[in-house]
Amino acid sequence: MILHPNDADRMRSVALFRGVNDAHFHALLKVASLRHVEARTILFREGQRPTVLYTLIEGSVELFSEHHERRCTVAVIRSTKPCVLTSIMRDCSPMSARTLERSLLLLVPAKVIHELIETDLGFASAATQELADDCHEVVEDLKNHRLRTAIERLAHWMLRSDKSAGGTGSFAIPYDKRTLASYLGMAPENLSRNLSALAPQGLAVRGRRVTLNNRSALAAKAGLSLAQFT
Repeated sequence: MILHPNDADRMRSVALFRGVNDAHFHALLKVASLRHVEARTILFREGQRPTVLYTLIEGSVELFSEHHERRCTVAVIRSTKPCVLTSIMRDCSPMSARTLERSLLLLVPAKVIHELIETDLGFASAATQELADDCHEVVEDLKNHRLRTAIERLAHWMLRSDKSAGGTGSFAIPYDKRTLASYLGMAPENLSRNLSALAPQGLAVRGRRVTLNNRSALAAKAGLSLAQFT
């Protein structure tokens, strides 16, 4: 559906478009659109030339890559943010994307994004910050995968997810365990074994519901200080 003036607040809620000047913003409202997308819908494929920039408003999107029969989850987007702004800047998608649940997406034509980068200082500044944040996340994930064992990665993910959920010691895994295993760089059967191996550290998992009964022990298993997650 095409955006209407009363959708302006929703679009301004996206950091990337928050600083766009009024004239350019009104023009954006005329060409942007909102779309509800069903779960497991492919948004774009790795190597494709992008025609639109997808921005997640509600729901979740998995970014992934495939090689022969192997598959890797690069990231899972669950906050309001663009899906791979890099693909617009480089005119090529470095990975594929699909929705994990029914999601609401904001679509802006790629050529409009290019025009804004060249003509709107506020947008160019926000785009630079977005790319810097994405780069930082990629580096942190790379370090996590290279420097931690599978058990340590899992313990770290559990503590970080608990912190994001309010630090109560109880939260729900936001997507299926196969996707979690792929993101953590392990096979699904290894994820099951590693979950069981962390039981002595107070980790209890039933379905998607997680309970952390001893966060200090879990942090020690991850080789971290609990203070990082409080």
